[in-house]
Amino acid sequence: MLHVAIHGSGRMAKAISGAAISQDDVMITATVAPEAPDWGSSHAHSFSLDALPALPALLIDFTLPEGTRMAADWCAHNDVALLSGVTGLPDDVHAALRTAAKTVPVLWSPNLSLGINLLAELARQAAAVLDPDTPVAIEDIHHQWKKDAPSGTALMLGETISAQRGGAGGAIKYSSIREGEIVGEHKVTFHLAGEEFDLVHRAHDRSIYALGALAAGKWLLEQPAGLYSAADWLGSLNS
Repeated sequence: MLHVAIHGSGRMAKAISGAAISQDDVMITATVAPEAPDWGSSHAHSFSLDALPALPALLIDFTLPEGTRMAADWCAHNDVALLSGVTGLPDDVHAALRTAAKTVPVLWSPNLSLGINLLAELARQAAAVLDPDTPVAIEDIHHQWKKDAPSGTALMLGETISAQRGGAGGAIKYSSIREGEIVGEHKVTFHLAGEEFDLVHRAHDRSIYALGALAAGKWLLEQPAGLYSAADWLGSLNS
């Protein structure tokens, strides 16, 4: 039985809690947040990581950058694996994740859905075939409450294309829309001479991220200390 604590009490925490109900090998032991969840969680609630009554095997972090920094330090100190999907992290929080990864397995990804990571791979393949000077536009659409723009997923897609081009090549332009309760939509457009090539992913249910987080967490616990990405996890599924 995998004992998991959820760091955060927002939309993703609720989705992970719901997704875990159907999995016999996962038990959510607690949610950790300054305030108790407002969605009727049946799990124990802790106001801080240090106040947890028992250590989980895995901490799933969907908070804010400062929460991720605290999670990285706490997991390293307590020998707990860490999976984080928090976006908009500054350099010093990424550094904290790298430091924690020297002690425990850490997986950070701006998006844990299978479809998004397939989109990233297809974008990489397109970049490998097309002229590196081909202009690229990446659009992300999310709910009105999402703070970071471009989204972490949009930046991941751009970084995938840029890396394939060796860090050079044509400009990558980003645009973001925040409206309503849209779960997430990402579109990558390659502007060719006289034509356009689009790659699109639309998320209709937040559960895709929650199920991905739980599956990636199970995989992470089998890994040695180190810093991993969703690509590492998905790559293992094809090996």
